[in-house]
Amino acid sequence: MKFFKKSNKGVIIKPANWRQLAYSLFLFLVAVFFSFISEFGLFVSWFGTIAFVFFGLLNLLDLIFVWSRLLVNTDGYNLRGWFMRKEYKHEEIESFTVQKYGNRSLPVVNLKKKAAGIHTLDKKSVAFPCTFGNPIEDVIDLLNKNLNKAPRKRK
Repeated sequence: MKFFKKSNKGVIIKPANWRQLAYSLFLFLVAVFFSFISEFGLFVSWFGTIAFVFFGLLNLLDLIFVWSRLLVNTDGYNLRGWFMRKEYKHEEIESFTVQKYGNRSLPVVNLKKKAAGIHTLDKKSVAFPCTFGNPIEDVIDLLNKNLNKAPRKRK
């Protein structure tokens, strides 16, 4: 299964369709549960139903329009999620490695010392929060393969 697509913008690592659809289905099932429950009161029932239908629709729209993604292009790496955005240029990155966080393997960006200072980070390594449900080995291979270490003019 292909978890990335090449476009004129660059390489886009996107969420796994099965994972995103399963999460949307779960949210809709919880919404159905709230629509039939009456022990908590009418207000809680309606609020739960509307909230989980809304979150399920947002998740489906995220799947269709690919709001959450990791874009690799000539400028660098742009990670966009629902509540955060991280951007690193090729010349700021030393390498990519894998580390375990909470029994999950996550890709880690190892920044150069000067870049860590620019981004006001205490340490040189920054973990990307997820692989979007894709195999970590494939994501790391793709990230390292697209890392361009060629010298560039300073802007």
